[in-house]
Amino acid sequence: MILLAGLMAGFVLGGFLYVFQQWTDIPVYTLLMNVDYFPVLGSMYLPHWIEFSLHLLVSTVVVWILYFLLKKKRLEQKLIPYLLCSSIIGLIIFPTTVLSVRTPEIDNIWAWVIWMSGHMVYGFSVWGMLKLGKVLK
Repeated sequence: MILLAGLMAGFVLGGFLYVFQQWTDIPVYTLLMNVDYFPVLGSMYLPHWIEFSLHLLVSTVVVWILYFLLKKKRLEQKLIPYLLCSSIIGLIIFPTTVLSVRTPEIDNIWAWVIWMSGHMVYGFSVWGMLKLGKVLK
C-alpha cells in the first residue's frame, strides 16, 4: 500500500504542476522532470515517459522513507508531519532551478508559490492515500 501511495501522490504532484504550467506558462512541471544537473542523465535525451517514471520512482522511495521515519517517532498518523516534510523537500529542490535554462528563474515568486503549493498537495495526498489504504488507522 505504501508503494501505491507513493505512485498516486506522485501522479497528483505531477498533474498539479503540469496543469499550472499549462495555465501560467511557468515551467514548474519542467522543473519537476528536470535532470539537467545529473552528470550522466543530464547529457542524455530522455523521453517524457522515462522522466515521469523517474519522478514516480523518487516519489515512491520518498513515501516509503517518510512513512517509516514518522512511524519510528509515532507521528505517521498525523497530517502535519507529511505537509512539513514535503514542504522541506520542495524548498530543497527548488534552488536546482539555477542549474537549467529550461526551468523558472530562482526569483520567480509565482513559481515558488505554485511549487510549494504542489508540494503541500503532495504531502496531503501521501497522508490521504495512506489513510485510504488503511496503512494509517
